[in-house]
Amino acid sequence: MEQRVTRRRLLVGAVSGVVTSWLLGACQTGGQAVTPTPVQPTPTPAAAPSPTPAMPTPTLAPSPVPTPTAAPQRTAQTFRFAYLRLGWAGCEAIDELGLLKEKGWNIEWQRIDQISALANAFASKQADLIDMSIIIAAQMHEQGVPFKVFSAAVGTLGAVLVRPDAGISAVPDLRGRKVGGIPGGTTTQDINAMIRKLYNLDLFSDTEFVQASSPPDVANLLINKNVDAILIWEPTTSRLTSAGYGVILVTQQELWKQVSGRDTPQVHVVYLASPPVLREFPDLLRDIIAAQKQVAELWQKGDEKVVQAFSSVTQLPPEVVRNALSRTKPLWGLDKDLQDTILLQLRLNRESGVLLKSDLWLDPEKVRSELFWQG
Repeated sequence: MEQRVTRRRLLVGAVSGVVTSWLLGACQTGGQAVTPTPVQPTPTPAAAPSPTPAMPTPTLAPSPVPTPTAAPQRTAQTFRFAYLRLGWAGCEAIDELGLLKEKGWNIEWQRIDQISALANAFASKQADLIDMSIIIAAQMHEQGVPFKVFSAAVGTLGAVLVRPDAGISAVPDLRGRKVGGIPGGTTTQDINAMIRKLYNLDLFSDTEFVQASSPPDVANLLINKNVDAILIWEPTTSRLTSAGYGVILVTQQELWKQVSGRDTPQVHVVYLASPPVLREFPDLLRDIIAAQKQVAELWQKGDEKVVQAFSSVTQLPPEVVRNALSRTKPLWGLDKDLQDTILLQLRLNRESGVLLKSDLWLDPEKVRSELFWQG
């Protein structure tokens, strides 16, 4: 899937007044709406850990031992949690390890392949909870989609990858070269905004930009040598570098440190909840945050259960998953430091004028009130 795009074309697609149409215009190469089909829970492969840890059966007991029972059901309601299959947030392991089922929640997990379809699923109320990049979440807020961010999920994931034989050794070398990416995605837009600020180089107008609609499409552009460089995120970065198709020119976190002057991780993915869940089931949100923290602690240790869980969802080899886990920083909750980091990201993005259009993002206290769940 290859299509040259101009800066004007990208910006025209970015100002539609309806979030569904806008996101489809930004993320798809065609004009047809994508209707997300909820994906039923994928059977767990035999190699993956069981969703409910087995309880040891006592031996030599003087009386029969009762069979362990599931956690008491919190509510008869089923909640639809949709996430990007290659989004790399942590909900993949919460799903595979059954961490919310253990707490008595009924979750219908939906795995979606395209950013636009995930945003559409939430905007059309086909999902109650989703993972989403913070910038696209802010776009959705601009377009009137009701939600609140209730937890951070992972730090920045993106990088500029170049072909080993492309002769590119520094960011300015990208000028005039073929560069691929997903134009409406946060990684692409955020990296471009920071490179514009640091190098006075616009990747949409100063390169031959080639458009794709999903991470596999972007990867294939590099693998097939249709481009010299790509803007992509984990775990696709690890897949390509481990196979020798690309080398990292600069990471999104390195660019963020130069632009912001901060060593703390830029927040990339967050969790969103719909108003009914926010209003009626705050305990579910707290349990998701607790499960995210549990996954994060295992993630940072490279625990094999988490490796297998991510591998099962992404269908990537465990060695690629291990590498991607080691390169990324999981987050949980929404403390003041995380909120302040997000507020700075939104302000800088608004000032760049590429994606965010509302002056709301220049008023941090108003954003804090409108966007964040204070649970």
